[in-house]
Amino acid sequence: MRFLDSKGPILAASAQERLKQVPVRLLLAGVVVWALHAAGLSGWIAPWLALAAVGQAFEYFAMAPFRRAEPSADRRLIILALASTTTMAAIYGGVALMVWSTNHPALVTLAALTLAGGLLTNVASGIGSRAVFFIGATPYLLVLALMPVVKVVQGDLHGVIVMTLSAALFAGAILNVYWRVHAARRAEVEALAESERRVEQAQAAMADRAAMAAIVSHELRTPVSAILAGAHVLREGKLPGSREETADLIIDAGRLMTGMLNDLLDHSKMEAGAMQLESRDFELGDFIRDTARFWAAPAAEKALTLEVSGVDDAPIWLRGDPYRLRQVVNNLVSNAIKFTPAGTIRLQVSAPTWADTHRLTLTVVDQGPGISAEAMNRLFSPFAQGSAEVARTYGGTGLGLTVSRELARLMGGDLTATSVEGQGAAFTLRLDLPAGEPTQANDDLDAAAPDLSQRIRVLAVDDHEINRRTIALVLQPLEVELATASDGHLALALLAERPFDVVLMDVNMPGIDGNETTRRLRASNGPNAGVLVIGFSSGTEAEQVSACYAAGMTDWLAKPLEPKRLYDALQKAVQARRVEVERAA
Repeated sequence: MRFLDSKGPILAASAQERLKQVPVRLLLAGVVVWALHAAGLSGWIAPWLALAAVGQAFEYFAMAPFRRAEPSADRRLIILALASTTTMAAIYGGVALMVWSTNHPALVTLAALTLAGGLLTNVASGIGSRAVFFIGATPYLLVLALMPVVKVVQGDLHGVIVMTLSAALFAGAILNVYWRVHAARRAEVEALAESERRVEQAQAAMADRAAMAAIVSHELRTPVSAILAGAHVLREGKLPGSREETADLIIDAGRLMTGMLNDLLDHSKMEAGAMQLESRDFELGDFIRDTARFWAAPAAEKALTLEVSGVDDAPIWLRGDPYRLRQVVNNLVSNAIKFTPAGTIRLQVSAPTWADTHRLTLTVVDQGPGISAEAMNRLFSPFAQGSAEVARTYGGTGLGLTVSRELARLMGGDLTATSVEGQGAAFTLRLDLPAGEPTQANDDLDAAAPDLSQRIRVLAVDDHEINRRTIALVLQPLEVELATASDGHLALALLAERPFDVVLMDVNMPGIDGNETTRRLRASNGPNAGVLVIGFSSGTEAEQVSACYAAGMTDWLAKPLEPKRLYDALQKAVQARRVEVERAA
């Protein structure tokens, strides 16, 4: 039955082709009439015309359902259409064999041409399917095989061997032509299907990009508005008592923007296969307790209870990427707090041991509105949210869950969701992590504020004025002697004129970028050939960071620049220079 179901679409093209062949068949029928009359076989003319007319009418009506805009899928009609092609071939093949047996020179030639024409027309009409070709061509091939037999039966053995070989060669040539044409047609169809698939993918990608642009432009307006409003309040200075509150607003808006950009960058990295994981040891209990402490205040603001279960006092050391794992868990807890109006959010943890592996399971259960079946189907699709109302109420890019699942799978696990609409939702992260080794905790972010103990000379190189002004504002508390340059050429000119203690070098600049500027600086004989160069860029891939160090930079920071990280980098650079000076002395 599958055979018949697959032939319906193919018969549509075959029916159109066979309709085009009707005039040729009518002309051939007339030629046969003339040849029969010339050979003195006028008694065969009437039966022949009747048989040809019946056969042509049968094929015309049997193929009609497949010449429509929507070809028939009825199996009975498919069988009838295939039978009509066999019938037509049998009629013309039979008359060719009959006139061949007369040994009349004109009729013998006509028989050979009829067979050749019949086989070639089936090559054209059966190009899309080998089965359709052989259903229509088999009667002609049988007649071709019977022709030498007829001569043997008639006792005419002259040239039978040559005739047999010629018939075999002709049949082989027809089959070879068909095989090549069929293969070319199949390749053409596959190429067309592939091109259509790529067009659909391109259209889908364009739709995704359009959705991304619309969502991101909409969502960025909220934090940008907060930053601008807060900045105006600070500049006017009319409400000095709200200065700290305004600064907090600007910081929160900046972090919201950074989170959105990080989601976009992470999604792009994973689409490009450029996301890389680190592997280090961490303790599960500390990881969960830190997560609970981090989200305790946001949960309390909504009068929610954040419960943690499954964490024992006995330490469980794992080896993996705690930063990416925290990114997934933070997103799940953040969503749970966002969508739960009241009640409890539970963070359930288990990590049973199997061989040298811990089968980690983290489940975040909320008491929110739940997720509908329709929304569940596109829950992990990029730029998709539960509904238009959800998008309006809660905002966001719709990338959080997509990035979280992709990260989970990149780590060798998976992220799944279950929900009953109106009864909350549960998101479960499962992955196997090898056992880790206990290590000493080391958090650089808790380092003391920098005490440079001397006024240093800093050159900040960045092509964007806003970035240069930002660096100047951040470095103002350190009372450094600051100079700025808007491109690599101006930076090299300043570095050739007077000495500096530290250079802050933007990596991505027009003209000559930060890496090339650093290479030229190191190759120079100027006063700053060995100066400390701290690079910074938004490109955080390992290859990009390695390229910075290979160019001669001594340190590297990711954009957006966080003041504390910049302070720590400057302190480290100054201490390293002091050690070098002491060793030289």
